[in-house]
Amino acid sequence: MERGDAMQDAAENRADAIAHGRAIKWTNALAAFLCGGVPAAALTFLAWEGTARWTIGFAAGLLWANLFEYLYHRYLLHIPGKFFADRHLMHHASVGTPEEPLNINFGGSPLWILLLFAVNGVPLVVADLLLGWGVAGGALAAFTLYFLALEEIHWRIHVGERLPGALERVRAYHTAHHDFPDARYNVFLPLSDWLFGSSRRI
Repeated sequence: MERGDAMQDAAENRADAIAHGRAIKWTNALAAFLCGGVPAAALTFLAWEGTARWTIGFAAGLLWANLFEYLYHRYLLHIPGKFFADRHLMHHASVGTPEEPLNINFGGSPLWILLLFAVNGVPLVVADLLLGWGVAGGALAAFTLYFLALEEIHWRIHVGERLPGALERVRAYHTAHHDFPDARYNVFLPLSDWLFGSSRRI
């Protein structure tokens, strides 16, 4: 096969992988909206306790989402021999290959998205309703938005799509994680990395 044909085949393979990966991303985004966004909206309207409590819940939800991303990425995706780590290893191994877009999303599949929101949301909602905190709607909204942003930004970093404004700076931050995978576990908002001292190369 001539070099030109091989390059054309690789380009076509990458285009197919991008189309398939984008379809996975949108399916997972819909699952996140249904599992997190819809319950967040229902709780906001049915158990409204005021703007202050909703805002506190939203802020707490952002912090929790950031910490969860860090813990999930560092301790489930980067410990060899674990189910999640094997899948994530495919992501690291495929960087720069035509198959890279197939292995970008953190969510995996809609079933894993459902599990993710059940593990994070059900205990919060039960405690919120029993104790009358009035924060679950805001917290679930924040967790959902964070997850959607994480998946979209991670996708754009890896396929080379434009990132808006200051977010362009996170491309180098995350790329460094692929060069040195023992640091920089937050993709775009390194709060937990700063907190636990993993924002720099170890």
